[in-house]
Amino acid sequence: AVVSTQSGHYGRDCPSAKGNGQLVVPKTQRLLPLYISSLLKSKAFRLQNVSVDERFMTMLQFKTLPVDDIMLMMYPRLFSLHNLAETWTDKNSVPPRLALTAEKLTRQGAFILQTHEHFIIWVGRHVSEIFVNSVYNVQAYSDLPDIAVGLQHHDNAISDIIHDLISLLSKVRDVPTTVVSVREDSRNGFMFLEHLVEDRSDGQISYFEFLQKIQQQIG
Repeated sequence: AVVSTQSGHYGRDCPSAKGNGQLVVPKTQRLLPLYISSLLKSKAFRLQNVSVDERFMTMLQFKTLPVDDIMLMMYPRLFSLHNLAETWTDKNSVPPRLALTAEKLTRQGAFILQTHEHFIIWVGRHVSEIFVNSVYNVQAYSDLPDIAVGLQHHDNAISDIIHDLISLLSKVRDVPTTVVSVREDSRNGFMFLEHLVEDRSDGQISYFEFLQKIQQQIG
């Protein structure tokens, strides 16, 4: 309702902004629909697969945590690791973020998600042996455990750059770092996948469908 009202007023006052078939919102509010859609999928508001205790805890966190943590609760940061040397050109700034959708994942890659609590690394089943050997000191993907807590630093360029990224992201928030790694085929994969809030989940619509619904409401 908030988004449709804001968009309706802006479209009425700025008719030149209409006509491209997209949701019309002021530039300063262009991320508002995304955050509202993500918020509705949080344990505080979603209707399925959440206990009363989880709902209460999440609501309490929303009321008490710093704004930066709340933003990461609603919309965590997602980065690719398998090609980090190519995408991260300025080591003084954060590399390009990825949208929180499974469309951005590839079985040939590995990705890291920064939540308000920890980092989660998702390792695709066809990631290169060079990557798993450099990062986890094992010979192949099949040698990885279903889930691993902690990430040892090894003496090679791939391990170096991944730890540099984790250090930078941790420094920005000034909190202890916990890294959890899960395989693509792990039964613990939900720990990573549940944060892909732009996709359909637990009977809730995707972000694209959310935008379409708002567009229909404002005509």
